[in-house]
Amino acid sequence: MISNFRTPSVKAAGFAALILVSASAAPALADIEFRHALDDSPLDLAPIKGEEITDAVTAFRKDGVNPYNGNAEAITAGQTLFDDNCQACHGADGTGGMGPSLVDEVFVNTRANTDVGVFEIIHSGASGAMRSVSERGVTQDQMLKIIAYIHSLKK
Repeated sequence: MISNFRTPSVKAAGFAALILVSASAAPALADIEFRHALDDSPLDLAPIKGEEITDAVTAFRKDGVNPYNGNAEAITAGQTLFDDNCQACHGADGTGGMGPSLVDEVFVNTRANTDVGVFEIIHSGASGAMRSVSERGVTQDQMLKIIAYIHSLKK
């Protein structure tokens, strides 16, 4: 009878430990929650017409780390996208003009101090004249390349 009493206790303790380990691992496996830069509502990250969600976008959604940072090919593509979509307001070198500087450490929007925050701003727009570039047909993968290019300007 003693062994029957101990067996369920050992099993219960093992089960409880498994639950605790699973619960502590859950945040590491959770996707990043992307929020609108103006009203903090959840972002709709559904693909725009013709957009394919790349492995880079999938990884970024999981951990918030831009896989294109430091990637020369992505930075070159990001420069072209920046020139087409951003430089009219932020200047060819990112130092600002109509829009704020993207190369200093002064953040008009406090979200802009992380890649996730910059992505949220680019994706959904922000205060002033900053409009959503996803509404202009820029894909999430292209947004990550723009962010990688912006980082290259800071050096």
